[in-house]
Amino acid sequence: MNIKQLEYFVDLSQTLNFTKTAQNFYISQTAITKQIQCLEKDLGIPLFKRSKKSVELTNEGIIYLPYAKKILEDVALSYQIVDEYQKGKQGSFSIGFIKSLDEKLLLQLLQTIKEHYPKIDLHYKAYSRKELLTLFKERKLDAIITFEYPEIKNYQHLLLKTCHLRKYYHKDCSLDSLDLIYDVWNDSLENNEIEQTLLKVCLKEGYAILHDFIESNQYAKYLSYQELDTTSSISFYYHEDSTNKILKNILQLIEKG
Repeated sequence: MNIKQLEYFVDLSQTLNFTKTAQNFYISQTAITKQIQCLEKDLGIPLFKRSKKSVELTNEGIIYLPYAKKILEDVALSYQIVDEYQKGKQGSFSIGFIKSLDEKLLLQLLQTIKEHYPKIDLHYKAYSRKELLTLFKERKLDAIITFEYPEIKNYQHLLLKTCHLRKYYHKDCSLDSLDLIYDVWNDSLENNEIEQTLLKVCLKEGYAILHDFIESNQYAKYLSYQELDTTSSISFYYHEDSTNKILKNILQLIEKG
């Protein structure tokens, strides 16, 4: 049994005419007849009743027909899956991102990827700075979304957004009377969660240097801020020599905005 024999069988079950089926495949009627005979011999059942005036499916042919169609559908699907994989439209892709990233930016990007490539098995998770960079350098993540740190400045990346840094403090306090309790660029404070830091600021325990997208946080209404002359870039970092075919499509989405 081979795929062509099944294709001839399914077509002949519709035309019930060896000449028409031969014409559909641009081969001789004799070739169609031989291939159908080979299939019948392989299956051990007659598929058609033949006479000088007509061709009909046998009971065995009627029973076997849906299975033949299913086999052809599965073969076509397998070719489609391989084609989509080769084009980067199917497969697995892992994205890591820094904790306390701009949620709106992150959601928009992930939703865009899912909408354009719904068959991609997309994995995404937030990490601390140290863990994120380690996993990326060890190639356990296909790409990362993070701020521009010295450790990865030489990696290929696409800019997603530029943010301003601000000093955030409680509205009822004077900035001059407060101590710095958090700085987004200070490694020693890395383990502090942003939510916990904002709560401390709201409780007047000090001020924090944070990105301007903190404005969307639930605690922001209790805070004032002072602008800094410093900006911070959020970028999509990737390995230039990556063989993951999905990466190319994601990069194109980012470049389109």
